[in-house]
Amino acid sequence: MTSPPWEGEGWLDDAAAWIDAHVRRTGELEILRTRPWSGLIRVPTADGDAWFKESIDAFEAPLTELLARRHPDCIPEVLAAEGGRLLTASAGPSAREVPGDVDWQEIVRLYAELQIELAGAADELLELGVPDSRPETLGHAVPGVLPITLIHEEVQDGNVHVRNGRPVFIDWAEASVSHPFAGLTNTLRIVSWRLEWEPGGPEVLRLRDSYLEPWTAYAQLDELRAIFAEGYALGALARAATWERIGDHEKADAWRQIYAEACSAEARLGA
Repeated sequence: MTSPPWEGEGWLDDAAAWIDAHVRRTGELEILRTRPWSGLIRVPTADGDAWFKESIDAFEAPLTELLARRHPDCIPEVLAAEGGRLLTASAGPSAREVPGDVDWQEIVRLYAELQIELAGAADELLELGVPDSRPETLGHAVPGVLPITLIHEEVQDGNVHVRNGRPVFIDWAEASVSHPFAGLTNTLRIVSWRLEWEPGGPEVLRLRDSYLEPWTAYAQLDELRAIFAEGYALGALARAATWERIGDHEKADAWRQIYAEACSAEARLGA
């Protein structure tokens, strides 16, 4: 496998030249982290920190541009994008940093509204290179009363930020085209863990229902709840497919186990 560019000599200098062509820095760049799939740099500017990200998946930059044009209220401002490179303005602190300022009911409703707005855009998204995690692709049938759309597989407190009191969704490298409900699997799992909710308990079910409320334009709530269980299981398969694409087979196998548990009679949302 070819090594990612951030593991080679000269990457920081090359990234700095690209960044300087688009914004005026007020200080030195700071490499925050490098992983097998991306490198992230903090860029100080007079308007606050900007963020440079280079990914092995070239779809993240054009996808973020598309989303920022359609929903600038809940997507980071894109300062520049080219190939696998993306430069965005600050989206504010993460929900992990300011948990008291976070309303997860609001977040999941906003996420559902974003998905509904993108219903019918599956072909456009796939043309951008967004991974295909549709039910037929992953081999898990989900009732067909809802449109295929964009899912963010990691709507959690590290990828939801707060800007001017409003949620902002970052890190769209964790996206795919799928059944909408497949995009809430990780959300329920991580929020339940962070807030110490009992899997399948009343808090988890209320959060699920808050997410489902915008979808009542398509079906009654009771029907949506039944469909949600299948979408939740599909979300585990989508995560497994993402980790396979990255090359981490151990994590892919772990998500397949979560899928098996989600399909069992004892399955609990958030587990």
